[in-house]
Amino acid sequence: MSTSYALLTSLATCAGAAGLEGVCAGTDVKSVFARLKLPAHSPPLLVWYLIGGLYYGTFFFVLFRVLIHGDNSPLGKVTLGLIVVMMAANALWNYVFFRAQKLLASVIVTFLAPITDIGLFVCLTWVDRVAAWALIPYLIYRLYSLYWAYGLWKLNGHPA
Repeated sequence: MSTSYALLTSLATCAGAAGLEGVCAGTDVKSVFARLKLPAHSPPLLVWYLIGGLYYGTFFFVLFRVLIHGDNSPLGKVTLGLIVVMMAANALWNYVFFRAQKLLASVIVTFLAPITDIGLFVCLTWVDRVAAWALIPYLIYRLYSLYWAYGLWKLNGHPA
């Protein structure tokens, strides 16, 4: 695939996923956060937006690398599929958390996500090692997100 096509495809995919995430989250994000008791070491909303930017920067880079260096093999297609599934699941989480306000369901989605995270990392080690290394900060963040989601549920949705 040409560099310009990979660049445009990566950009369009990330922009589309970010747009879908915004639609799924809705316009009530600040008030949803304001109503919740947050676990210790919760970043402010502005930092969550920064984390989202880093997420899309990471996935833009990973997707670009896979499109440039991945071949049309079944493993390359699985890797691309996992990226799309992960981005769609992220948008779904926003719907469940912000619009539906189903805290337990959002925790379940959060705890299922590492399955695709690990699958993508393993695929990337075969398809493009640079992209695999670029995913590591996201995987470390994922550990925090598990702690945060569980803490949020325990403070707000767990029956006493």
